[in-house]
Order: sequence, then structure tokens, then C-alpha cells
Amino acid sequence: ALLVMLISCQFKYGIIVVGSESMTGTLNVGDAVIFEKYKNQEIQIGQVIIFDYNNIQTIHRVIDVQRVNGEYRYYTQGDANSRKDDDYRTKEDIYALVDLRVKYIGYPTLWVRDMFSKE
Repeated sequence: ALLVMLISCQFKYGIIVVGSESMTGTLNVGDAVIFEKYKNQEIQIGQVIIFDYNNIQTIHRVIDVQRVNGEYRYYTQGDANSRKDDDYRTKEDIYALVDLRVKYIGYPTLWVRDMFSKE
């Protein structure tokens, strides 16, 4: 039941598979992360978040937080990237906060995705 709840992402917690190398060392391709949906929790520098960027859920670390005209701006970067992400994120962009990494269990999901994307 717990696994179904996590996979469905319809509850407070969910699970997502890491599919890129931008966080290598911290989160590797094939790992899965358990996340807590964002509901205006305080976000700190150093926290790993999931946000929407160009209609893709991206997992990166917050490297700076600024408050400009009453709006919080979150600047992010992948741990394996040499430079910070373009632009900043707002609260509306943030989907979830990463809580836990589970190594390797996401590989079957990536294999199935790759099977269907090559057609």
C-alpha cells in the first residue's frame, strides 16, 4: 500500500526517478527520490528541490535565496553542473522537497522509458 501511495504521487509524499546526470554524486541516474509535496514550507540554501522547468520536473539544489519586492526567488544548480541554472524559481515553480534517496531502484522505469522513446 505504501509503494502504491508513493508511486501515485497523490498524497503528501511521492517518488520520482532520477533521469539525468546533473546531480551525479548526490543523486545518480537510476536512483529514486522520495519527496514531500511543497506546501509553502520554508526553503533553505542547500536544500534539494523538484521544480518545473520547461515542462520538465527538475531536481536541483538551492544555492541562493533572495527576496525581491516581497517575492522569494530561489536560484538553483545541479551538483554536477559547473554553473547555476538560468533564471530563478518562484514558489509557483516548486513542486516538492527531496527527503530521501533510494539507490538503483529507478532503473526499470528508465529502461521502459528508453524502450518506448526509441520507437
